[in-house]
Amino acid sequence: MKKIAVRAMITLAVVVALCMFFSGTIRTITTAKVRFTSARQGKFEMTSELTGKVQFRETEDLKLSVPEGALLSVKNVFVKPGAAVEAGDKLIGAAVVDYEKTIAQLQSDYDTAQATLRNLLRKNGEARLTRGEQAWMEAYYAAQEASQRKRDARVEVQALLALEGFDPEDGALPEGASDELAAAFEAQAQAEADSAAADEALEKLNRYAIADDTWDYLTQRHECEAKMARCEADMAALTRLSREVEAVCAPHAGYVTEVLVEKGASIDSATVALKMTPEDSAPVIRADISDIKQSVTAGSVVTMDTQRRGRLETAVVDTGVNADGSRYADVTITKDMLQASGGLGGLMGTDVTLRLTTRAQEATCLVSPAAVRGSGDDRYVFVAVKESSTFGGTQMKVQKVSVTVLGESSSAVSVSEDLARQQIVYMEDRAISEGDAVMEYGG
Repeated sequence: MKKIAVRAMITLAVVVALCMFFSGTIRTITTAKVRFTSARQGKFEMTSELTGKVQFRETEDLKLSVPEGALLSVKNVFVKPGAAVEAGDKLIGAAVVDYEKTIAQLQSDYDTAQATLRNLLRKNGEARLTRGEQAWMEAYYAAQEASQRKRDARVEVQALLALEGFDPEDGALPEGASDELAAAFEAQAQAEADSAAADEALEKLNRYAIADDTWDYLTQRHECEAKMARCEADMAALTRLSREVEAVCAPHAGYVTEVLVEKGASIDSATVALKMTPEDSAPVIRADISDIKQSVTAGSVVTMDTQRRGRLETAVVDTGVNADGSRYADVTITKDMLQASGGLGGLMGTDVTLRLTTRAQEATCLVSPAAVRGSGDDRYVFVAVKESSTFGGTQMKVQKVSVTVLGESSSAVSVSEDLARQQIVYMEDRAISEGDAVMEYGG
């Protein structure tokens, strides 16, 4: 009997051991495997990638002072868009088209007028004017010039009235006229007053009117002298222009934003040869921030990764809204960024990648993004809570904890709840829900 009892006890012990083994195996197979992570306290940092292009917030046109009727031909272009220049640096080189031919013609016209004048003086050398006659002649030419200025002023007013959509026949300054039109009206009024005064002065001297034969001589003499003066002035201006345009230089320090001419191109007084920034106006990188959740303000820190100088730091200088409603941030271009890029030209014409990093002022609870679930206003985490089992052991059960998300990035989620002492569940091998039993990988 004793042997039978011992055998029975051994058999029972084996069966119990096998049951415990297989029950553990079954529990291991059927229980979800998870990993645990812990929250930490810290200041939430968020980094976003920005893409921008070089932007010139202000530009000015560079035109050359070319006399009416003259034309220049570009011989050299010394700069490219993005070039940094100092006052006096060469921009372009040009030459006056048909310079020698034009000078020769002006010299010929001058010589012809001079020969005519000498012949007139030879024939009329004895002609002498009294003081009264001299005053009348001067008043005559003054009245003539005043009348021409009055004509030009009227033409200007009529043209501006038509351009601005007003009736030229009204005569009065219309309501809503531009400043330019108002100034033209004032100039016309002044020219009419000057012409009336000149006519009145001439009228008072009419008793000194010069005899016809003497007047013909004086008129021809005046025309010859005027033509000689014009030719001389034109030759001087053309010669000065020819020397000046050999090297057209920057009027001040700045950046060349556009070059609008090339070698062989023609330039007149209306041609914009190139554009550059005003003095003390620096270019920026304008980045689109329409999809950025972070608060971006002047002073926000931005970085740019470069091959030559590594990661360089700069800052937002201004923000704004484009005409299409998209938001942008203007970022300062530092000297280090220019050196690392081989100058401003190395940044132009391509997208510039920047990184915007913001850091919260106060510490919050930071959780791994993989552990925060849900969307919208329904955000939560699963935590593991120990519970006693039927046979006196313990097991881990899932508990849902709702959280309020303050900020979210690829590396951390900031929540207002304190989860520092919780075992937060993530990376489960199957779908889990509140109340499910879980166990740690390898546990």
